Amino acid sequence: QQKREMAKAPPSSFELQLQRLSPGENAAVGVAAGVIEVVSLQPILYWKNAAQQGMPFTINPKYLYRGLSTSVANMAILTGMQFPLAGMCAKLFTKGEAREMTGVETIGAAFAGGAISGFACGPMELVMIQQQRFGGSIFAAPARIVSSFGILSMGRGTTMSCGREGLYTAGVLGMCPVFTKAIEERKIASGGAAKMLAAMGAGTIAATCSHPMDTIKSCVQGDLERTKYKSQTETASLLYSEGGIGRFYTGVAFRTVRMILAVAIMNECKIRLSPLMFPKHFKY
Repeated sequence: QQKREMAKAPPSSFELQLQRLSPGENAAVGVAAGVIEVVSLQPILYWKNAAQQGMPFTINPKYLYRGLSTSVANMAILTGMQFPLAGMCAKLFTKGEAREMTGVETIGAAFAGGAISGFACGPMELVMIQQQRFGGSIFAAPARIVSSFGILSMGRGTTMSCGREGLYTAGVLGMCPVFTKAIEERKIASGGAAKMLAAMGAGTIAATCSHPMDTIKSCVQGDLERTKYKSQTETASLLYSEGGIGRFYTGVAFRTVRMILAVAIMNECKIRLSPLMFPKHFKY
């Protein structure tokens, strides 16, 4: 009964109650949401990375779930950072005042939180991509990377990670709730239909804008030997020479589908898990 009342609560009222979550509480919700999302969507992530690097398509679970432990750790840490960082940025916008944020403020706070998290995301995704290509455990892979290429190699592609994570988080924690509210206010749809339409819009925008950065990142992180992909700038020039703008969108179909589903899952997890895990903030 309480869950049904939560789902029917006015968006503004629920948003104000979400603002009561502490950074630690936001982090706990983010970790739980991240684990659920990545376990559900790992095969799509593999197909996207494989397409970007020119690897063959496969449905063999042995390969699809290779690097899953690193991917789970990556997403748990990332969302555990993104939720509280976005929350803290939101409080900066509102100056601690209990008020509903504008759409621009909501999206801006989410982008800022996501961009900061990119510094942690870059090294973890590098390990995952190396695992997907060459195997190795969550401990053996980074040890091999540092031994063969030096500790600084762990930061390869991090700039692209920051930009991509900023746009991703802007979609999940910014555009999706803003779009959902707009859809419901205009009576285009309501409930689950409004959320799904919002997820499709936010996911498509975030994926389209961030995919070139994701492609560059995947290429440089998959080629630590720098045999083909050297610096990020040189990689961008090479990719353009290979196929123009379209080359930057290799694998975009897989990533767009994953982004739409990720936005839907993460936003729903935030809505459902927050009152479930911390009911003291959600009383009607």
